[in-house]
Amino acid sequence: VHKRMHTTSFSPLETAIHYKITSRQWGYVSELEDTGLALIAGDGKTGLEGYEDQDHIGSEHHVRQVAALMERQIREHDSPKVHKCDPKVGGGGDRLVVDGYHPFIIDHLLTDCGGLRIDLNKSVEKVSIEDPAAADIQLDDKRYWNASKQNLERPKTLQISCRDGSVYNCQYAICTVSLGVLKSRSKHSAISWEPKLSSMKQECIDSLGMGTHNKVVMRFKAEDVFWPPATPQLLSPDPRFHFLNLNAYGKSGLMLCHAWPPHADQWRAKSDEKVVGEAIGVLRGMFAAEYRRKKCPKPVESVVTRWDTDPFSMGSYSYLKPGSSWNHLQILSLPHPQVGEARVFFAGEAASMKGWQCVDGAFESGIRAAMAVAQCYGMKEPEEDTKPKEKKAPAK
Repeated sequence: VHKRMHTTSFSPLETAIHYKITSRQWGYVSELEDTGLALIAGDGKTGLEGYEDQDHIGSEHHVRQVAALMERQIREHDSPKVHKCDPKVGGGGDRLVVDGYHPFIIDHLLTDCGGLRIDLNKSVEKVSIEDPAAADIQLDDKRYWNASKQNLERPKTLQISCRDGSVYNCQYAICTVSLGVLKSRSKHSAISWEPKLSSMKQECIDSLGMGTHNKVVMRFKAEDVFWPPATPQLLSPDPRFHFLNLNAYGKSGLMLCHAWPPHADQWRAKSDEKVVGEAIGVLRGMFAAEYRRKKCPKPVESVVTRWDTDPFSMGSYSYLKPGSSWNHLQILSLPHPQVGEARVFFAGEAASMKGWQCVDGAFESGIRAAMAVAQCYGMKEPEEDTKPKEKKAPAK
C-alpha cells in the first residue's frame, strides 16, 4: 500500500482505514486499493469507529496475542464437528452447499413449477420495447404498476432477440444476468436495450465493481490424502490460495482452493495444469513430510474456474468500488424503463440489499421480481401468517 501511495508512512486517518479494511474485508473479490469505504461504513458512520488507535497491531505483543489465540483454536477445533443442515427447514447464517445447487434449489424449483418451459443455450442480444400507449405513464402513476388482470390480454410488445436468431415476444420479463454482463464486458453476451437504460441505472452499472473469486477443485484418492483429513480450513503464508478441506465435510479426497484478487486475476495467461500445479505446490509445502510418505500423489481429476473470463458471467460477484454506495444497489434493482410502464424487472445478487454478494440475495431478489410481475396482473403478494398457532388439546 505504501508503494502504491508513494509514501513511507500513513496519516492517523489512513492508518485507521487500512486496519479497518484489512481486518474485515481482505477476503473479498476486489483488491484493497479498489475497495470503497462504503463497504465498511454503516448509516451515519464513517466505518472507522473503534480503530482510532491501532498502533499495537503488528507489534510483537500483538503477534504473540494472535499466535496464542490461534494455538488455542487449533487445539479446540482440530477435528470440529460438522453440523449438517436439515434440507427441509434450512438454517440460519452462512452454510456450505457441498452437493451443489442442483438438488438444493434447481430440482426443487422444477418440481414446484410443474411443466415450465426452459430453453437452454440462448444468448440474449437485444431487448426492445415497442409500446407507444405507455409513453405517458410516469413513475408516480398507479398505472405504472398496473395491478389489472386485463394485462393478460395486452399485446406482447416486449421483444427478446437472441444471437441464434430466435425471438421471444412477451408482456414482461425478468433480467437476471450478472453485473459483468450488464457492463457489456464481452461481445458474446452484451445486451443492447431499446429504449436505452436510464442514465441513472447506467451510472450504477458503471460505478459498481464486478470482482473475481476463482477456485481450484482437486480430487485425490482417499488413501492419498496428505493433509489433516478432519480440519476444515487450512491457511498458508502463501497468499495465492486459501484451502477449504471438503474431505472434512464428507467429500472423500476433495480439496478446494480459493483464490482472491490480485492472484485470481493472474490466471488468464496460465493453463489449468499450471494453476493446479501451483495449488499442489503450496499444499505440498505445508505438509511436505506426509506428501513424500504418500509417494507424491497427484489428483485424479481437477477443475479450475475462470469466472472473470466466462462471457456469461465476466466476474464472480459485485463489490463497492470507491465512489459507489449502497444506493447504487437499490437503483440497479429498479425496473426498466424508469419513465413509462415497467416492463423489465431486475434480479441477482447485485440487485439485492438483503443478500448482496450471496446466493440467498440472488434468490430473494428473484422472488421480489417475480412478485412485481405477478402484481402487474392484479395478483397480490401472499401475506405471511404471523398469528400464533393454536395448540391442539391432546387426544384422550
